[in-house]
Amino acid sequence: MSKVTDCARALGEAIIESEEYKNMQVTESAAMGDPAVAEAMARYMELKNKLGDVMSSPDADVETISSLGREMDEIQQTLSAMPAVDAMTSARQQFSELMNQVNRVLEYIITGELPQQGGCSGNCSGCSGCH
Repeated sequence: MSKVTDCARALGEAIIESEEYKNMQVTESAAMGDPAVAEAMARYMELKNKLGDVMSSPDADVETISSLGREMDEIQQTLSAMPAVDAMTSARQQFSELMNQVNRVLEYIITGELPQQGGCSGNCSGCSGCH
């Protein structure tokens, strides 16, 4: 293996040893172990698949699409109110923040520039124009 792939492997191992990753795994397992969460998630995925099937049909019924969408929204609201799902969502966000930080560090090391967080970078080469 090359030095780059060795370092990538070490980075991956460090990430899975991080508290953020471990916490995400624990909260996901707890959420999916909750029968109410598992049932609601399964129903949501069933509706999502059904919606995909209906929408891909050449004679898609707008009322059916609307009805499925409303039911999915209701289930999503129910899921969002469940403490196990809230904990899982929070843990996923913390892990996502860790990964974003890792990506910013890599970008800085490779380019020598701090990643832009929005706004004008001063480099017009990749810009669609000033507003």
